[in-house]
Amino acid sequence: MIVDALKWKVNADVVLSNGFRFCPPRVPGKDGKVAITEGYLYDMLPVDSTIRTAKATGQQIMNWLEKELQNVFAQDASLRFGGWFIRFKGMQVEFKAFERAGHRVQKVIIGDGPLELEKSYVLCACERDGDPEDMLCRMKGVKEAKNTAYTLHSMMKEYLAKFSPVTPTLRHDAKILDGPQTLLSQVTGVDYTFR
Repeated sequence: MIVDALKWKVNADVVLSNGFRFCPPRVPGKDGKVAITEGYLYDMLPVDSTIRTAKATGQQIMNWLEKELQNVFAQDASLRFGGWFIRFKGMQVEFKAFERAGHRVQKVIIGDGPLELEKSYVLCACERDGDPEDMLCRMKGVKEAKNTAYTLHSMMKEYLAKFSPVTPTLRHDAKILDGPQTLLSQVTGVDYTFR
């Protein structure tokens, strides 16, 4: 839902959502719906960050994807930075989670075509306090970074006012090639199914 809203609000090739989504699953009421309250927004997005855009080359995106996959699937657990791969929209990635570092990404599509290493793409994510001007979502060396007039909460409220009720669906834009699509992290052999 976050990336759907970002893609609707900001004209970017790829939108990114990282480090949030901390809220527990919501149980639908008798009407089958879940109320999205102000409290829910704070559960889902505990930091009301400013939305930021920047440009990055295909090579930067490829390097960043490899780094993000390493953060999740590093064979050495002390090198793992996070439990899940970042969420995005506008891009499809096929990867091998259990390949060695730097060789996990197998295919990237942005828009209607394959990632071009020399091409510049517009990205959108949230501003993270303390990041240098040339960083977006842990991607270093981005160009023309600028903050928008929107925050995550103001954008989500505008999106929900226009499109409610919403029924977000998991698109599987990140496709694992050497494990089950339901794999949530580097932990294998569990019987939990993400729904």
